[in-house]
This record gives sequence, structure tokens and C-alpha cells, in this order.
Amino acid sequence: MRCLKWSRSDAVWFTEIDDEHKEIFEALGGLQKAVSGPDAPDIRKAVEHLAASVAGHFAHEERLMRAARYPSLAWHKRQHQAAQKRVELFAQRLEQGDGSGAAELVEYLTGWLHGHTRVADRMMGAFLRNRLRCIGKLTFRAGTKPANAIDWVDTRGENMDPLATTTGL
Repeated sequence: MRCLKWSRSDAVWFTEIDDEHKEIFEALGGLQKAVSGPDAPDIRKAVEHLAASVAGHFAHEERLMRAARYPSLAWHKRQHQAAQKRVELFAQRLEQGDGSGAAELVEYLTGWLHGHTRVADRMMGAFLRNRLRCIGKLTFRAGTKPANAIDWVDTRGENMDPLATTTGL
């Protein structure tokens, strides 16, 4: 069985994402405990909790990437969709009475998470950190004005056009 504990080797160095990854690893640990116990209802609860944590986390990452105009969003989202589909398939197997589905879910998702956080999420984290360094902290609000009708300023208070800037934004 693979290591179910989050470690610094899984860090993407973007605090809110790292915190969510820690929660997912904890949920995986909870599922592993439930699998080794005698109660099927505990396994179902643990799978539901894990699936909800994963879905919420993926949605949050994708919102961050969209807001930052991350150029690899489509690629990253496809990875999320593939993993989400596998999680759902394992949950269906469990609902159909296949007891091995939960243990296989733990094994699959542990390996997937370690690989995904160390490559795709680190790439995203680096992009988000660099974005924050370049333009400072932004507050994104839903509005009715188009982006070109807004006066944009950089961290020095100087006017800028975020779509025309070539400084790594």
C-alpha cells in the first residue's frame, strides 16, 4: 500500500491548494481505515466524503486557473475529469456490492494524487504565484462591464492593459 500522508514533496507552494490536498489525503486515510474495518456503512460514508472533497477541490482549482487565465487549463481540467470519472466508477462498484472497489480506489487515488500534485499542480502553482508577483493581489468580481472598459493598474498604480502586457502575466 502506498503512503497516504501528504508531505512537502507533494507541496505546490500555494497555501489554499496545499491545504485542500492535505484534506484529500486525510479523507483517503479515513477510507483506508474504513476498508480495514467491518462496517460497510462506514466505507460508503468515507467514499462519499472523499468524492465530495475531490470534486470541490477540482472545482476550486479550475476557478483559480480560469481567473488567472492559466494557459494549460484545458489540459489540467482533462486530468481532473479523468480522475473524477475513475472515482465515480469505483463508487459505483462499491454500490453494486464489490467490496474491493474501495481498496482499489485508495490505491488508485493515492498514486494519482502524488503524480498529479508533483507535476500538473506544481506547474499551476508556479503560474499562480508568478501571476500574483507580477500584478499583486487582485479581487475578482462578477460585473457587467467588459474587460476593456475597466481601468487596470499595476502594483505601482500605473495604468496597464493586462491583455497586452508581455511581462509574464
